[in-house]
Amino acid sequence: MSPPVKESGPMRPSSKREIIHIQIGKAGNAIGNEFWKRMCEEHMIETNIDADRGCFKDQEGNGQGYVDVFFNEGRKAGRGIRHVPRAILMDTNMGDLATIAQDAQVGDLYRPENIIGNDESSGNCYAKAFHTEGPDLADRCLEMVRKEVEKCDCLQGVQFTHAACGGTGTGLTGLVLKTLRDYLDKQSRCVMQSFCLAPAPGIADVVLEPYNAALCFQDLLEYTDQVFLFDNKALSEICQKALEQDMPKMKQLNQVVAMCMSGITSCLRYTGPLNADLRKLQANLVPFKNAHFLINGLAPLTAAGSQKYRKSNVLDLAQQMFSKDNVTVKCDPLNPGDEFHGILKARFLASWAAWRGDYQTKEVDKVLYDIQKEGSRYDKFFPDWIPNSIASNICNAKDKNKDRESVVFTSNNTAVHEVFDRGIKAWDSVYKSRAYVHVYEQDGISVQDLMESRNIVQYISDAYCEFARWEDKFFEDVGGGPGSKPVIRDKAVENDEQLTIAQELKELWKGEMYIKQVDALRTR
Repeated sequence: MSPPVKESGPMRPSSKREIIHIQIGKAGNAIGNEFWKRMCEEHMIETNIDADRGCFKDQEGNGQGYVDVFFNEGRKAGRGIRHVPRAILMDTNMGDLATIAQDAQVGDLYRPENIIGNDESSGNCYAKAFHTEGPDLADRCLEMVRKEVEKCDCLQGVQFTHAACGGTGTGLTGLVLKTLRDYLDKQSRCVMQSFCLAPAPGIADVVLEPYNAALCFQDLLEYTDQVFLFDNKALSEICQKALEQDMPKMKQLNQVVAMCMSGITSCLRYTGPLNADLRKLQANLVPFKNAHFLINGLAPLTAAGSQKYRKSNVLDLAQQMFSKDNVTVKCDPLNPGDEFHGILKARFLASWAAWRGDYQTKEVDKVLYDIQKEGSRYDKFFPDWIPNSIASNICNAKDKNKDRESVVFTSNNTAVHEVFDRGIKAWDSVYKSRAYVHVYEQDGISVQDLMESRNIVQYISDAYCEFARWEDKFFEDVGGGPGSKPVIRDKAVENDEQLTIAQELKELWKGEMYIKQVDALRTR
C-alpha cells in the first residue's frame, strides 16, 4: 500500500501555541464576530469573494504571522487550504446565532458543528441559563472542546467573550467555565481568560442585571485566570470623543473591543524583538491571588480626518495609553485620591504594554522606565513594593486596519473597585424590597446563593481597596544633609513585626551615613 500523497504548497509558519475561542450570548457573539473579521484581515484571509472565502488572499497562498493560533486548516475544492476559526458559538436564542452564521463576511467560515444553541431563551435570568437550559449545551460544548484540544500541539488557553448583564452571557458562561475548568485542570494548565462586558453606569436594559452580574463575577473569580473588563459607557465615549463618531452603533463599540483583543494576542501571532505568550502575560499581570480583573487602554485613538496631523512615537503612545479617556471601562486609573473625603488613590499593581510596529527595545524600555522613575508625574501611582511593574512585548506587525504603530495597555489597577462598587449599590437597591428573588428561586438559586454572590463582589472590591491603602515607604522623605534623621511613617507600619523591621532599617541607615562621612574625611 502506497503512502498518502501530501498536498503540495508552501511551508507555513506554525507557532504551536493554540487558543480556543468561545463566544456566548448575544453580546458575546457580536463581539466575537468582529474579532474574527479582524483576525481574517490581519492574517490576509479572504472574506469578500465567495469562491475564495477562507483562503489566503495572495496567489502564493501565504498569509502573515502564525495563523494556527486561532485557525484550523480545512480543505476547499480546487483551492487547497481553507482556514476555519477555532471558535465555538453558543446561545439560547437560535435567531441570534442564525444572524451571526449568515454574516456576509465570516459567517460561512464557522464550522456548523461548533454552533451550539437552542430556542428556549434564558429570560435574562442567570438561574434559568445555568440550571435549566444550560447543562445540555455545556455538555455539547465540552465535547467540541475535547475535539479541538486533540487537534492542538500546545494549547495555550481558552478565551471567552460574553456580557455580565443578561442571562445567557452570565449563567451559561458560568456553567461552561465550571465544566471546562474541571476538564482542563486534568489535562493541562492552560490559561482561562474572559473578555467581559461589565454593567455600565446609567445604562441598563435588563432589570435583573444586578443579580446576574454578581453571580457572574463570582464565577469569574473562581474559574478564570484573568478577566479583561469593558463597558458600553466607556466604549461609547471613546467612539464619540476620540474617534469623533456622533452616534456610534454597537458594531463600532464591538470593533474597539476587537482592537484590544487583537493587541493582547498579537504577541502569540507575530514575531518581534520581545515575544511573550499567555502564561507569561498572566504571570506578570496577577501579583495577588484572585486579583485578576484587568482594565485596558489603547492608542492611538484618533479620528480618520485627524491622523495626518499627528505622528505617533513611543512617548506619544505611552501618554495616550495612560489617559483615562482611552480606558475601555468606566473608572479612573489616575485618580489622585482625596484623603479628606475618603477617596482612595489609584495604584498600578501590574501592567502590560503590547506594542505593534517597528520599535527598538531600548526606546520602549527607556520610556517605560521614565514613567515609573521617582519624580515623574506617574510615579505616585506605582507602589514601591512592586518595582518595575510594567512588562511589555513588541511585535513587528503593524495594525493592519490603519497600517500604523499601536499599543494596547492592560493594567491591574486598584481603581477597578469602582466597577464592583457600582454593582454592589445596584444589587442592594433591587434586593432592598426583595424584588425578583422568586425568579431565581424557581430555577434553583436560593436567597442564600444570591447573598453569597453579593458578598463575593464585596470581597473583590475590599481586596483592591486594601491594596490601594498600603503605604509605599516606611520612612518619611528627609533631606540629604549629614544631620538629617529618618522618620518612621506611622501609616506604613501595620503590626509589631513591621515596626521592628523599620527600626532595624533606621539603625542601618544611621550606620551607612556614618560610614559615608568617615570615607569622605579620608578622601580629603
